[in-house]
Amino acid sequence: MQVKLHLVKGNPQGKQVEVPPGTLAVGRAEDSDLIIASTLVSRHHCEIVNEESRVLVRDKGSGNGTFVNGKKVQEQALSAGDEIQIGPLTFRVEIEGKSQPAAPKPAPTPAPKAAPPQAKPAPQGRTSPQAAKPKVPGKAASPQDILASLERLAEKKKTSTESKAENDILRISDDDLLSDNP
Repeated sequence: MQVKLHLVKGNPQGKQVEVPPGTLAVGRAEDSDLIIASTLVSRHHCEIVNEESRVLVRDKGSGNGTFVNGKKVQEQALSAGDEIQIGPLTFRVEIEGKSQPAAPKPAPTPAPKAAPPQAKPAPQGRTSPQAAKPKVPGKAASPQDILASLERLAEKKKTSTESKAENDILRISDDDLLSDNP
């Protein structure tokens, strides 16, 4: 039976892999027939079996699993149009020149969602999102805050310590990074 796998998700998209009669070993190991160099793929991830009357995929105990049409499988017969996900790659199965898309999956019933948090009104007096944010002790400073603090400290250090040795270390504490005072 003529079987091909068409890469539909991953690089290089559109690549075709011929599945010869017998077994095609898929994994990260060098002895695999189809080597996928990704840490999301086990060394011996799965195999595609091309027999006279059927094609199937068999997971080989992979860490992240093998999926057919979004469902995790241990062993699954394949039809034209089925999609096999192996790590970061998704292949569409073509059998005897037919690769019709798999039957549409029933839409899952969405779980009830919690109400989204209410947006807080902007404090009065701010004119733009770039306006200065109040510093809260114990909170992480933004990169802009850190850069501004370093510049202030460097200027202060330059003017107040010009007579010190060149190998002095500029020491910065969390208080220095979070304070508004130059």
